[in-house]
Order: sequence, then C-alpha cells, then structure tokens
Amino acid sequence: MRDPRGLALAAFCALLGACAPTFVQDRVFYNDLATAPGGVIGEGKTPAADLALSEIERARKKNLYGSKDQLLLGMDLGMATHVAARYRKSEKIFRGANRLGELLFTKSFTDILLAYQLNDYSLPYKGLPYERVMINLINSLNYAATGDWNGALVETRKIRRKLISYNRMYPKAAGEAPGRYARYEGMARTLLERHHFAYNPDQLNHYTDDAFARYLSGVFEEAQIESGAGSYQSAYLSYLKAQRTYEKYAFLYHTPVPAFLAPALLRTAEAAGRTHELARWKKLYPGQSYLRATDYARMAHILFVGYNGKIFHLVQQRFAFPLPLMNTISMVSFAVPKPEGGGTDVRAHEIIVTPPGQPGAPVAQTTSELGDDLMAIGATNFKDHLSRIILREAIRSTLKTVEQITAQEMARRAGSLAQILTMVGGGIFAVASDQADIRSWRLLPATIDTAMVDLAPGTYDLAVRTRTDFGPGGTLTERVTVGPGQYLLVRTVNPPAPSVGGKN
Repeated sequence: MRDPRGLALAAFCALLGACAPTFVQDRVFYNDLATAPGGVIGEGKTPAADLALSEIERARKKNLYGSKDQLLLGMDLGMATHVAARYRKSEKIFRGANRLGELLFTKSFTDILLAYQLNDYSLPYKGLPYERVMINLINSLNYAATGDWNGALVETRKIRRKLISYNRMYPKAAGEAPGRYARYEGMARTLLERHHFAYNPDQLNHYTDDAFARYLSGVFEEAQIESGAGSYQSAYLSYLKAQRTYEKYAFLYHTPVPAFLAPALLRTAEAAGRTHELARWKKLYPGQSYLRATDYARMAHILFVGYNGKIFHLVQQRFAFPLPLMNTISMVSFAVPKPEGGGTDVRAHEIIVTPPGQPGAPVAQTTSELGDDLMAIGATNFKDHLSRIILREAIRSTLKTVEQITAQEMARRAGSLAQILTMVGGGIFAVASDQADIRSWRLLPATIDTAMVDLAPGTYDLAVRTRTDFGPGGTLTERVTVGPGQYLLVRTVNPPAPSVGGKN
C-alpha cells in the first residue's frame, strides 16, 4: 500500500503547479519588437510589429489565455494589432474588450460573497480602472488613424464617465463582510493594524480623469470644425480640463504641465469668443505665440504619439502574522500582488519635417512632451486597489486559519490516517486558495509622449529622433502627405531592451 503522505504530497505539488500563473506573451512580444532598429513608426508595415502580433495570435490559438483571461486576451490582441497598424481590426477587438471589461467590473460588485469565498485569481480578470480606461484611449487613436474623428472623440469622452462611475460604486461594495466572514473582521483588522498595514475598503481612486485623453478630445473636436461636427467651445473646454488635470498630475505623479496646451488654449478661447479667459491665458503665458483659428484651419497638422518602454508587471508577496489560537500560536498567511519592473529610457522625441530629399532644410521642428506617465498612474491606481482588497484577504485568511486549526484538532483525536489527510488537505486548500492575482495588461507602454506639428499642406520627409537617458537614440523616417485642415496621426513604438534570461 502506498504511503498516504506521499499521495497527499503529490496532490499538493500538482495543485500548486496548476494554480501558479505564468506569463510569457509580453516577453516574446517585446523581444520581437526590439528587432526593429530604432523602433516602429507610422503606417508602414513593419516585420517586427507583424512578428510580435503573430506571437499573441499564436498564444490565443494555443489557449494560453484561459477562460478567465479573456479580457487580457482582448487587451493584448487589441494592442498588438494596433502596433501593427491594423487599426480597424484593433478597433473591433477593443470594442469587444471594453464591453467585457464593463460587464465583469459591474458583476464583481453584485456578488460580494463570491469575492470572499474565492481569491481574485480564481475569478475572471476584470482589469484595474486605468487598464479599462486605456482600452478607450488607445482605441481613440485607432479611429484617429483612419480619419474617424467623431469615433475617436466618442472613445475619449467615455473615460471621464467611466472613472466617475467607478468611484461611485466602491463605497456601495465596502459594507460589512458577509455571513461567517463577518465574525473574523475584527480579528483581521487587529492583525493588520498591529503590523501597521494601511487599508481602506472604500478607498476611492485618485485617478479620476485622464489629462491626455482630455487633450486628445480637444484635438478631435478641432479636427471636425470645418465639417461642422465640432465646435471651438467644446474644444476649448476639453483643453481647459486637460490643463486642470495636468495640474492635478503634477501634484499626484510629479509630472510637468506640458507646454503644448498653451497655444491650444489661446487659439480656442479666442475663436470661442471667451475674451476674459483669453486675457487670463495671455497674462499666464506672456509672449506665447499661437496661430489664430482661421489660419490654423488652413494648415496641415501632424499629431505625433510615442509609446515608450513597458509598464510594470505584478509579482506575489506573502505575509504571515502570528495569531494565538487554542493555546498555541498559529500563523495567518495571505498573498497580495505588488508592482515590479517596467520603465523606459526614452525621454522625448525630436520631430523634424523637411522638403522631400532635403534633410538639411527643416520647415518645422518640435520636441515631444509627456502625455501620460502610465508607470505613475498605474502604480497609484494599483495602490488604491490594494487598499480596498487587503482587509478582505486578511479576513479570508483568518477564517481559513481558524477553521483549519479547529479541523486539525478534531482530526488529531480521530486517528493517525485521518489526521494526516485532514492536515495536509487543509494545507493544500490554504495555499492553493491563497495565490495573489498577478494578472495585468503587460503590453501597455511605460509612458506616452506627444507633439503637434503645424505646417503648410504638402509632401514632406518626416524624421523622428529618439532622446534617451544615455544620449541620442534611433532615427525613424517616413514620407508623408498632408492637405489643408488635415490631421495625420504618426506613432512610434520604442520597446524596452530585449530580455536575456531575466525576469519579466
């Protein structure tokens, strides 16, 4: 007869292996992108981007994304398709991901008991608020790339409504723990406070608006004015809200308020007839030059957007606290995710426009500025999320510990074999159900930078030079043609350096 301890140990190891999440798609994706010298630019088909997309497609076909990771699949596939300049396909994928994300998020608030019974990794991934917002922001650029400015505007306008609705829902879901879990809430709070763990079940998100999305809303409004679908009033209000949100960013994330807002505010305030506000902006930005709206409408415009590096990923960290129980000291153990890695060495891009074949005679030149620092936004948003869930994790772990110790004491009195199986079985459940949810949207960049180039209509050679922490980076070139009143989206993707056997 086989040793029951060996059988139990084998089951224990197998269950742990089944529960431990693994991620390889992002590493392969970025390594493929890194084969493109200097990054990826614009509309042209780039073998590196196509290869990176094929890796995500292959992972989908091999079912590497499980049934509970369908939102992650939609986000990864949408981003990879966008990077490969297949904008209409990416837009369709992101629309489906947006619907699924909102459904899962709403559902997560309707079954509080399930959230206590199962850890988050056992449930379908619903994404963090900043991730669900980035679905709309990136998708707005899909629409912009195909000239659908109204579609782009609809996507950016969804963002503020989303973030407001999220904050309204959190306090409603932060009531007392349900059922038998309520008996251990006080014990769990005492443990957390004794060990100086901050928690707040109804913590609101600091991330309540997206400044870059507000700026893009203004751009998308202006792009439709000649057709009669946009207005200077709406464009001005979008730029004004972008300014205010960037000022909040400066406080929350220590990022600068970009200079590209000043001419947009002056131009649209004047065109909208807001004379008092125009005077205020002129006082705030003395000597700031800007094109008047009538001249601006006759110009061509290149909207540059750069995706730089990769955002952090999540890893598991485990805590164990002593808890006096039944004349002994037991350990309450639980696991939570924490951010790790990520970043970029890209600081800005020089956008240089020259006549065709005349690289030494620029007709326009500008430097990009930070649009969104997703490393900072994501880390703050994650911290808010952790503050909401950590008490729940402590309550669940406290209950499991008490019930396990009680069962083991009963098994000890019942006999050796039952004792072994009960104790080992309890250990399997405790550890297997205590896996931190380390899923996240790993294909997001660390930062997004942006610039607007205004120039006379025509055909030009466009050069994008990367500035890094270590000096000049690569230079990408593309020939573009832009007409009067036309806006052209140009993107670059600067992946992080390839990983060589390191952690991702």
